[in-house]
Amino acid sequence: MVYETSKQLEIDSEPLLEKVYGEDKVVEMFANTLEIVERAGPECTTSLKQLEIDIKPALEKVYGEDRVDEMFANILEIIERARSERAASLKMDDLTRDCSWYKDEIMYTFYADQFGVKNKNTTNTFKDLIEMLPYLKGLGVTTLYILPFMDSPMGDAGFDVRDPQKVREDLGGIAEFDQFMAEAKKYGFKIQADLVLNHFSDQHEWFQDALNGDVSKLDYFIFRKEPPKYERSQKGTIIKYFEEDGVPPSERRIVFADASEETHYRKVDIGGKDYYLYHTFYPFQLDINWENPEVLYYVLEKIIAFWSNKGIDIFRLDAIPFLIKEKGTNAENQPGTHCIIKILSSFNQAIGPRSIFHAEACEPPKEVLKYFSKERVFNIYGGENLTRTDGVQVAYNFPYMPAIWASLITGSNEYFWNVHEETPSIPESAAWAQFLRVHDELTVEMADTGTRKIIYDALLSKGKDFKGLGISGRMANFLDKNPAKIGLAFAILLSLPGIPVIYYGDEIGAENNTNYGEEAGNKRKEVLNKINTNFCSFDSRDINRGPILKSDFYSSEKDNVIHKTVKNLIEVRKGMSVLGRGKLSRLESDNKEIFSYLIDSDDQYVIVVNNLSGEKLETSLTLSNDLVEKIDKTTGMVNLIDRGKINVCLKCKKLIVSLEPYQTLWLN
Repeated sequence: MVYETSKQLEIDSEPLLEKVYGEDKVVEMFANTLEIVERAGPECTTSLKQLEIDIKPALEKVYGEDRVDEMFANILEIIERARSERAASLKMDDLTRDCSWYKDEIMYTFYADQFGVKNKNTTNTFKDLIEMLPYLKGLGVTTLYILPFMDSPMGDAGFDVRDPQKVREDLGGIAEFDQFMAEAKKYGFKIQADLVLNHFSDQHEWFQDALNGDVSKLDYFIFRKEPPKYERSQKGTIIKYFEEDGVPPSERRIVFADASEETHYRKVDIGGKDYYLYHTFYPFQLDINWENPEVLYYVLEKIIAFWSNKGIDIFRLDAIPFLIKEKGTNAENQPGTHCIIKILSSFNQAIGPRSIFHAEACEPPKEVLKYFSKERVFNIYGGENLTRTDGVQVAYNFPYMPAIWASLITGSNEYFWNVHEETPSIPESAAWAQFLRVHDELTVEMADTGTRKIIYDALLSKGKDFKGLGISGRMANFLDKNPAKIGLAFAILLSLPGIPVIYYGDEIGAENNTNYGEEAGNKRKEVLNKINTNFCSFDSRDINRGPILKSDFYSSEKDNVIHKTVKNLIEVRKGMSVLGRGKLSRLESDNKEIFSYLIDSDDQYVIVVNNLSGEKLETSLTLSNDLVEKIDKTTGMVNLIDRGKINVCLKCKKLIVSLEPYQTLWLN
């Protein structure tokens, strides 16, 4: 809807303004609104209506009908303040950036203090990181995912945020961060940062205020005044809480059972009275109360608006399925959580439509699909129309990851295809983030029992168990430090549609760092000891973290086979947009050890053939009629990876090719 006259805007706006601000302020508030609308043009009124459509129903479901108008008006005020503080260069980017820019990205993940250190006894600041930008540019990645860098006691590698508007002092503070951002933008990089919104550190000002006697601040967290009634499952990983008032029991998984008291609740004494605060993860990570409007306003203005105006391009929503803890549920994927995400996403698109949301939701595919929500076309501040989902725009593809590993381990393509067939289609404007390793464990939570056993039997001796949920360790260790196997893994990763995610050091064959795992455990113990000296502080995920020398990265440009392979694959992928934006379909092979598929779009196609075995193989691929017509029957095909001609035989709609051990062909 576009307002053709100010009278129509007055009819629509004045009742809301009177209800929120009072009759005596209506004229002044409407004049201010009209000035904003006239300054922004007709698109602004359209966006206000779109915001109303997106946000008001979500507000009603979480906060109740009687709060909707007041809360919506408050959100509009936060949007206006954020836009008024936004740099002109970002506003221009909001107008001119292609709405689906993220589909062409190649992401590189690293810890700011550990990536490219000068020596093993020092850590980086953001100023030091500037010296790593030429390396990253040379590698060819386009988005830099800097793992948590906000102010933190570092009990959980930065995912325990103390002050979300500060950068850790050991990283050089906000001044060095701004300097790094400016230099990174000169190189053309996009930046991804974490929004840790399920919990805050117990050093956050809200909890500290509560400890100092302001018990009203407890309403900013999930808490209870009486100890919970519960029972633990036989393995101790599921806790059943018995609720009151006829509500069914709440059965919830506990992740850090060895670093928690009996339940998800941490007992705290304030003024001689016991309170019980809920934590999904470590007990120093206290879950915040999203049903408190003040929590919502804080996140919108102090976190999302603040960092959007710093130029963050992608916000990764950490542990996003856990936001709302409805009684009688497992506290995951609740309708209220999706409402919160919709509010946050609509707000983000209103203040800075150049940026997007990326969900970390380790859940079944049908549940992850809900985080994208619905696709719609809208226009915020002029420029081209944007087609975006009103939830997240990107989500990690957790089911694909263990399926690929199972196929690599067994040499059988069926593990991947079994999962692929169960993966629903996502909205056209959305994208999967494809990965093989990240900073966490190689999780098997989304794998079936048989696949879990395959992965554990093959990889546990090469890494360390993470609480029965997966195996921690580096890609190189899992693949026997074999450059050919590692190259194959990267070739699969970089040929799948979506956004490939590379974890720092994997491209040079970095190995497990058990010494760092012990050091990080000792540091975590300092945080845990303030709560309970008996808690286990070792976290196996730390072995796939830790410092890697700057010299190791730069020297790899000269003589590291893995680096050379990855760099070349990235370069080829960037020259074929279909690899990021196309559709994946299976090409049947006569050999289970051949993992083959077609990536195609309206104007491009690539046939991908992966030899999962250590043997030289010849294979016959079944092609569709349309694909047969596209292939030159006489001159052969080109392997895009090395630009070499491939002798192929096309008979009876079958493509016959030969592959060396662990070889990949990208045919066109």
